Amino acid sequence: MRKFMIIEKKAAMTENQYTLSRAIAKRVRHIRSGAPTLSLVPDPGENPVEAAFEEFADSQIAFSVEGADDGVKDNDKK
Repeated sequence: MRKFMIIEKKAAMTENQYTLSRAIAKRVRHIRSGAPTLSLVPDPGENPVEAAFEEFADSQIAFSVEGADDGVKDNDKK
């Protein structure tokens, strides 16, 4: 449960919580397809969500927004 609270704090600090949730979901899919985990979850194949949460909470996995800008399109800047 402690890891979930850490993820909640990270979500509150990020500008885009949707990106965080997508990053976690993508990592869950990787773990389900057999990717090795960085966390010490006893059986990551049985608990891929818990394993992904552990990795993000322990800052073993980082995420970023590619092509992030200030939300202003080029033709709007003058």
